[in-house]
Amino acid sequence: MEYSLISRSPESEIFPVLEELGIGVTAYGVLSRGLLSGSIPATQGDFRAYLPRFSKENLAQNQRSIEELKQIAAEKGVLSSQLAIAWVLAKGRNIVPVIGARKRTQLSESLAALDVNLSPEDLTRIEAAIPASAIAGTRYDEHQMQMLDSER
Repeated sequence: MEYSLISRSPESEIFPVLEELGIGVTAYGVLSRGLLSGSIPATQGDFRAYLPRFSKENLAQNQRSIEELKQIAAEKGVLSSQLAIAWVLAKGRNIVPVIGARKRTQLSESLAALDVNLSPEDLTRIEAAIPASAIAGTRYDEHQMQMLDSER
């Protein structure tokens, strides 16, 4: 299921049940299709250009929110993508993030997140700096969102 710093809906009802039953989570979208790493659609052929979070009006607001993540990452001497991955890793021992990489450098950067240790205070600070409610736009269009079990 999709889970990231800005897509936290499974936390309230789904994750507690999975934890109780001893079921793991394979989390995709950990970087929110590149939004948390600062990647934006480069061409009209990029499917992200059609996602609400990347629309012109929403993207500007979302980039302002992501700036806070970049500041915290810089203080820790890591990239915002590494901090976002480390946040997911720190959220539960039963959560395994799936990270995509088109380049070898992206893979190396993502793997370096394994070395980022976050304290409970770090987690609180990150979540306060980037509340999921501050993100403009949904993950998908309205019709697609209605089809997601995790959003019901």
